[in-house]
Amino acid sequence: MAGEEKPLPPKLDVARYLLAQGSLFVHLDPRMDTVAVPHWYRAEPQLVLQIGYDMPVPIRDLEVGADGVYGTLSFNRTPFTCQIPWEAVFALAGDDGRGMVWPDSMPQEITEEIEREAGREPPPVVEERPSLRVLPAVEKSEATPSSPPKPGERPSYLKVVK
Repeated sequence: MAGEEKPLPPKLDVARYLLAQGSLFVHLDPRMDTVAVPHWYRAEPQLVLQIGYDMPVPIRDLEVGADGVYGTLSFNRTPFTCQIPWEAVFALAGDDGRGMVWPDSMPQEITEEIEREAGREPPPVVEERPSLRVLPAVEKSEATPSSPPKPGERPSYLKVVK
């Protein structure tokens, strides 16, 4: 049928395909209760973890299965056993940058940021301030007053711009 979108492939299938090519960058929302990552990442709307079978710091217990990604990763040379369910994952990318995004799984903050950057949303409202304008060049003789202005008087070479 024309106009009908094809469903996106399962995250597990994409992850396994990309892992077979090299390492995998897992984009996830670490704030979900079912996610296990170091606590200092839990408040952010997005976390990107790199996993693979041939990493400089091996992930000996790496499992990519039906429930998600599981393994002991290194954070600043400190091991931490991570658990990332598929519902927390919103994008997967390989070493070459190619991958897939599941928009329905993307955190609202990330969606809004992408929309702003794409120019699809008006920029945030900025309070009204007087604008600056470039004024015509002032001749040197006009720019330096012959005598200081009297109190409360504006020098003739300054102009209020609103």
